[in-house]
Amino acid sequence: MLNSKSKSFSTRLSLNVLLIVTILFVIVLGIVAVSSHMLISDEAKRSASNILKATILDVEKTLQSVESTVKDASWLAKENDKDEKYLYHITSKVVEENSYIIGSAIAFDSCYFEGRHFFSPYSYEDAETGELKSKELGTETNDYFTQEWYSEPKNTGNPHWSEPYFDVGGGEQMMTTYSYPIKDSTGRVYAIITADISLDWLSEKVSAIHPYEHSQTILISAQGRFLTSGSEFNLAGESAIDVADTLFNGSLMEISRNMVAGDSGTMRFSTRRGLAFAVYAPLDNGWSMSITCQYSEVLERTSQMHLVLIIVGLLGLLIMFIICYRIIRKLTQPIKDFSVSALNIANGDFHTQLPEVKSNDEILTLRDSLAFMQQSLVTYLEQIESVTSAKKRMETQLYIGQKIQEGMLPKNFPNDSRCALNAKVVPAKEVGGDLYDFTINGNRLNFSVGDVSDKGVPAAFVMAITRVMCHLFADLGLPVKDVATRINNSIAKSNDANMFVTLFFGCIDLETKKMEFCNAGHNPIIVIPPDEKPYYLKANPNMAVGVWNGFEYKSESLDLRPGTKLLLYTDGVTEAEKADKEQFGEERLLQLASKPEFRNLNPDEMVLTVHNAVTDFASGNEQNDDITIFAITI
Repeated sequence: MLNSKSKSFSTRLSLNVLLIVTILFVIVLGIVAVSSHMLISDEAKRSASNILKATILDVEKTLQSVESTVKDASWLAKENDKDEKYLYHITSKVVEENSYIIGSAIAFDSCYFEGRHFFSPYSYEDAETGELKSKELGTETNDYFTQEWYSEPKNTGNPHWSEPYFDVGGGEQMMTTYSYPIKDSTGRVYAIITADISLDWLSEKVSAIHPYEHSQTILISAQGRFLTSGSEFNLAGESAIDVADTLFNGSLMEISRNMVAGDSGTMRFSTRRGLAFAVYAPLDNGWSMSITCQYSEVLERTSQMHLVLIIVGLLGLLIMFIICYRIIRKLTQPIKDFSVSALNIANGDFHTQLPEVKSNDEILTLRDSLAFMQQSLVTYLEQIESVTSAKKRMETQLYIGQKIQEGMLPKNFPNDSRCALNAKVVPAKEVGGDLYDFTINGNRLNFSVGDVSDKGVPAAFVMAITRVMCHLFADLGLPVKDVATRINNSIAKSNDANMFVTLFFGCIDLETKKMEFCNAGHNPIIVIPPDEKPYYLKANPNMAVGVWNGFEYKSESLDLRPGTKLLLYTDGVTEAEKADKEQFGEERLLQLASKPEFRNLNPDEMVLTVHNAVTDFASGNEQNDDITIFAITI
């Protein structure tokens, strides 16, 4: 059990540190949890959408093969429309030559064959034995003239995929039929050639798509009837809207209506298993397909990771408290000794040894001791020592800040055959306000260079925030104007110091060499084409970021040729001064870039050459602004 001495300054300080770290840990864990859930959810939706598109393409390919088979057979049927034996041969070949087709018929108009009200040769694959059989389809009890697969193409003269139905007297199973009209020389439809597809086969093909264990993939017809049976209920032939109204909720009804309308999109809704989302898109023939995924499955691994983080974090907090308590207790012991010693020094005994501390409140003892030492030499010496120590700490902190800032800027330039980069930042003070950044995501090279309106520590904070946002928003794949807009709004909302950042942000497609860029009040960059004169890139006048919340930034594009070089810089280059205040200037920089030998330099050499030119020009004069040089070759 802790005694009264343990409840002193060291204990209170340890508990306060633990409390602050715990609060920060909870906040960070919450941010990580929300961010990871959002990112993984968005990625799951994109993945499901891509799977849906691939599945639709696969199904459409199958349907197109069925349509092609029927169209090809229609020519043979037209050429041999009086040869009954050959017509049966045609329907048999249609079934034999396409593994997706389970039945085929050629249904003729009434009395096309003299004395026959019905005549429709039909070949089909027996559902039980798998044997190919043929028979006459039309009878008094099986009037095909009234069935959709015949009447729709007959009336419209266009090919047609039927709604799902159970074929009585034919295939004796649930199916959908593709019907193709056969026309005479006058354009009159006198026969319909068909191909039947089993809904069991189609359901098995579609239902095999499982991004996650309990994912469901369904296919509905143009009129909203299920072409697949589903995993829990046999829904083939049922109306999707009626089923959603009866078994599920309003969100699924809305999805069903959207699918029937031929729309595509993503929607979130609730199920018995919890929250879920569905992605849906139409097929070319009017059908529509959707994939439903449970959020609980999507986020399962993330939740496990969060549990591990919580357990590790709690163990870490416990270990940190123990270590922190021991260190603080040890560190505060000299303070108690010093308070007693200071009292003796104030009384004139400068050689006294540190006695044992008797007080239970070391802060109170230190305050009383300092009261006795106000007029003594020891107080004066201690004050000098304190000022000196503070100055050293400040210098140390500035040095650490400089190293942290240097570490934030990317140093590992890519070894990529498609591009080469190099950059250099030379701050005017211990820390500066210039920045540059780049990322390569696939074929996208995102790059930026910026200059904060101030120098020193405040500018360093703004620089760090801006560079992180440039990197983050570039990784999200946003258009450059949206990157500038988001950075501007983020800085402007909390810009009490009225600081702003000039920023040039660009994105180059490394395959097409097309560059999209947005210049937010920054110096114009220099473009060095392989066989043409270098020039300053003109850009739309956008406002520097951080000045006006809600400003709409505009982007532009430029087609670059292979071998083109880009030179980006901050005004520390062009405003470098000699002792007589003459500036380096944009014209001198363009002249340097126009030299034949400069054109042949790689980015490392370009950066070094520009920096040496500026340094030589200043002739030792004190640098008055941060210098940043960034070179790119594509």
